[in-house]
Amino acid sequence: MADDRLADDADPEGIGTRTARDVSTLHPSDTASSEAGLPRAATNFGLDRPDPEVDPLIGREFGDVQLVRLVGQGGMGRVYEARQPGLSRSVAVKVMRTGAGGSSAASLRFRREAEVLGRLRHPGIAHVYTAGMHRAAGGDTPYIVMEFVPGAEPLVAYASRHSLDPRARLQLLRQVCEAVAHGHRHGIVHRDLKPGNILVDEDGHPKVIDFGIARITDDLAAYDSVTETGQFVGTRPYMSPEQFLGEPVDARSDVYSLGVILHELLTGRLPHDVHAASLVDTARLVCEEPPRALVVPDRDLRRGTAAIAAHCLEKKPGDRYPDAAELAEDLDRVLGGLPVRARAPRLDERMGRWLRRRRTPLAALGAATVAAAVVGVASSARRITSPGDLPPPRVAAPDAIDTEGPTARFDGISSGRTTPVDRVGLHFSEPVSGLSVADLRLSRDGRPVPTTGLTIRQVGGATTYEVKGLRRLNAEQGSYELSLVGTADSPVDASGNRLDQPVRVTWRMPAFREVAFNLLDDRWRSSVVSMDDVEFFTERSAGAARFIRPTVPGKEGSIVLRFDYPFTIHAATLLAGMHVWTTGDPFPYDPESRAAIDVSPDGVTWKTVASLEPGRGGEVHGPHDIGETVEGGTTIWVRARLTGSREWPGDGLIFSQFLRTDPEKPELDTFVLTATGDHPPVIPETDDP
Repeated sequence: MADDRLADDADPEGIGTRTARDVSTLHPSDTASSEAGLPRAATNFGLDRPDPEVDPLIGREFGDVQLVRLVGQGGMGRVYEARQPGLSRSVAVKVMRTGAGGSSAASLRFRREAEVLGRLRHPGIAHVYTAGMHRAAGGDTPYIVMEFVPGAEPLVAYASRHSLDPRARLQLLRQVCEAVAHGHRHGIVHRDLKPGNILVDEDGHPKVIDFGIARITDDLAAYDSVTETGQFVGTRPYMSPEQFLGEPVDARSDVYSLGVILHELLTGRLPHDVHAASLVDTARLVCEEPPRALVVPDRDLRRGTAAIAAHCLEKKPGDRYPDAAELAEDLDRVLGGLPVRARAPRLDERMGRWLRRRRTPLAALGAATVAAAVVGVASSARRITSPGDLPPPRVAAPDAIDTEGPTARFDGISSGRTTPVDRVGLHFSEPVSGLSVADLRLSRDGRPVPTTGLTIRQVGGATTYEVKGLRRLNAEQGSYELSLVGTADSPVDASGNRLDQPVRVTWRMPAFREVAFNLLDDRWRSSVVSMDDVEFFTERSAGAARFIRPTVPGKEGSIVLRFDYPFTIHAATLLAGMHVWTTGDPFPYDPESRAAIDVSPDGVTWKTVASLEPGRGGEVHGPHDIGETVEGGTTIWVRARLTGSREWPGDGLIFSQFLRTDPEKPELDTFVLTATGDHPPVIPETDDP
């Protein structure tokens, strides 16, 4: 087992800074697959284990930490376990490649980027504490001090050792996606997601490591005089097509890597067989060849997971989920038995895309022959697969009548929803043009509802769309119907045929109420019942952030809020941010900082839904499912308990906070409480293909 592991180097194969001109010289055996059956050396984080007794850095002090033992090494540098005596804890230290960051500009950029990573605070992300430059005779060496994850195992190894079923594996990956989404919301892309960079601790909680470190290492290398253009960073079995092509990457590249991990986690196989492929062959497979279909034994999960994987692994970034948050939403849907928004491409669509990616006339000719045979026998293969490839409208002969038009369907929607519908999928039998909001009709209890605010966008291929912006329009209690009826001119297929017949989807919204606020105005005060040994504070020295903080060092303070509802509560969720500063930020460390959020149906009996304990600092937001606690009542009480023992130099800020609100990003720490009345837990049947 991989005890006391903390970090897989972002480039175990040592190719992270090779350029486009020399990748062809790599030996085919340099690709290490993550599939089962490989020797330990290939699966143990991809790192060699040199004798620590000959490591000249063991025992050295890097800032306020002392290196204890070598954990592993790779193309980016070496990883050590270290001790931080002032805080009495173990940390991980990643010492970067010698030569990276030798200039003052590189050093400045390195520190700035590390500070950005240090702001990522999520239970599922290994925290970056500090960064610096170690001065030695050979020059400055950059290093990063990170959270140490004891007793952890890589994601796939953990799932295999514990014999997790597919549902449990999907739940693990959903947690990973939520952590990655936190980085995406802060504008940070991981760029090297793989099982070795996702560790599962002894309690079964996944934690993403090396978040964004590939980016700052790449930035450092850009200052190195020996580095040529065309470099890329990543681990090749998990790299997206745009990474191989040297194109800019964003959150959608991380989505691609998560799709590869989904394959490996559920089947033990990668979507492309790159076990014996050279780097050049791997790039060709990833950029041109369709991935193998994902098939899981569980029939309840099979269709949804196949569609999700295919959507993640689209060749073009614009055809994938835009970020990990939307991928997490679809994983929630498949786990909840709901239809997913992604749709696996049909066989004729896959062949059409393969044909368009061929580089030579000979390959195109062979592909065209195969594609023609497929289209001839596939009942659903009716037209060309991309709107941009649509032929001009066909003109029918005077004596011919062509009345066959495209058909459509909506995703099914649970009538037992606890929040208003925000979006719904719309699928056509073939590509259409002219589709717009004007083609839709929305009604509540049989009365029209204006569709102001609705949008339609194409997702997951030429025939799949998403109607978004429904949340505000269906927040009132009632029975809703969304219909696609079309207009005289839209939507139409390539032959100019209109929609064959209208389609609709229906759902019932129970009584619903949402309370949402931040601390930038006084709306929150109207819900406050009491504030004991806490105060509302505006920070002047670091951006005028506002929050609730304790006022007496060492004594627990609390704020209690009450919310009344005009209906009997059936289900409820709470999102509320709290922070404690106990994880080694560059500010004074507070080992006694703690916080908790409690919920009660009556203000007497409380249940803790989230807590941050000493030595386990960071932040918690939610959302938290509090339905079981408040069900059957008409009131929800929320209490935050805060304790701190040390103060921020100069302004007396105690290191525990509730509802911290940054004026520049007020949406990140918003208090949101939703509740619904009684409703039937019915999920309608769906005819997903």
